Amino acid sequence: GTHYDQLNDQPVLMAFIVVYVITTVIFLVNLLIAQLNCAYMSTYKDMLGIARLNRGKIVVETMPSVPKWRWGRFCYQLSLDERVEFGEGDMGLAGGLQVWERASANVTTVDMIRRFGGSTSPGAQWPEDEGTGADKEDDRFDRMERLIEKAVKRMAGKGGSSKGSSKSGSSMLTSVLSGSDDRESGSQMSG
Repeated sequence: GTHYDQLNDQPVLMAFIVVYVITTVIFLVNLLIAQLNCAYMSTYKDMLGIARLNRGKIVVETMPSVPKWRWGRFCYQLSLDERVEFGEGDMGLAGGLQVWERASANVTTVDMIRRFGGSTSPGAQWPEDEGTGADKEDDRFDRMERLIEKAVKRMAGKGGSSKGSSKSGSSMLTSVLSGSDDRESGSQMSG
């Protein structure tokens, strides 16, 4: 009790201690919540995996008791020999089950299935991929040009003692990037 009375005599120290205790309690409670959340997530994943394994075990144990005619009818009703439709008018592979999902569930901006028209003969040459060759070189040059333009903007934006030299360098670099070959204006600026 005497220590508390001494703290009441010093209000600044008391304020610091109250702030420290409140901050510590809030931090520790948040830490506890985060740990419980992580533990729950890992337990939930384990629970789903164990449930699927148990379901599979039940199916495997039940299969010998299913008559062959019923199994054959079930397989026929699945229509595994029919092709699955990927999109409207886009027939895919056989042997699958079509499952519908919301378009916003898995957003795809690039179609990962590549389709080529023409013969499927192994001796026929495949068409060249759109993303190879000259296109990749153009992309590299575009990326390099953007990097150089950013560097030029940074050099032009810098202040200080090298102000004149950076401006002349950036104007020369800009003229080189734009394709003009003004050697006279470049020599006038640097001189």
